[in-house]
Amino acid sequence: MPIPNFSIDGILPPFIGRLGPGDTMEDMSPYAVSALEVVTTLGGTEQRKSVLRGWLQHRAALRGAGYGRGFQWLDGSFVEAKEPKDIDVVAFLYRPGGIIAANELAKSMEANIELFDRDQVKVAFHVDFFPIDLDGPVETTVRMTRYMLGLFSHRREDYIWKGMLQVRLEDVTDDAAALGVLGSEPIANAGGSEP
Repeated sequence: MPIPNFSIDGILPPFIGRLGPGDTMEDMSPYAVSALEVVTTLGGTEQRKSVLRGWLQHRAALRGAGYGRGFQWLDGSFVEAKEPKDIDVVAFLYRPGGIIAANELAKSMEANIELFDRDQVKVAFHVDFFPIDLDGPVETTVRMTRYMLGLFSHRREDYIWKGMLQVRLEDVTDDAAALGVLGSEPIANAGGSEP
């Protein structure tokens, strides 16, 4: 399904379809899309392109650290009709092979802190990053998903219900095609202070 057009309120609609919410799962947020669709639909300005380059570079770095399975929800001002400073990403990640215990996961994330620390990721990649462990306790996963859905499914300033996008993490070819559309310019302020 293509990314829906922004509503009159300048947001992704929380659902499409003539029967409203519950018509079909595909017609409800988060909408399953490709990285290429995100880039070609929402990458219309240089600032947006810079944010998208950072997002794609962060995805590649996660895969390089062994976190290559799962999916991401994209939200925040990036999926609104405004000029964003970053992109909000809730990443539902499976653990790398061989990591079973929670303390092993913590060590792995600490060893890759530049990919998991929210502040560092935001500065380096323009990604406001919220990871969720898909191999963790089921009730914790459900509780965190409920929290993130409640947090990101409404616009902050007026509480209007809005939509999100969902992109799989495994498709390296899709990411490469998306990065090819953007070009290879470095991301703005990479390694510097946040704009």
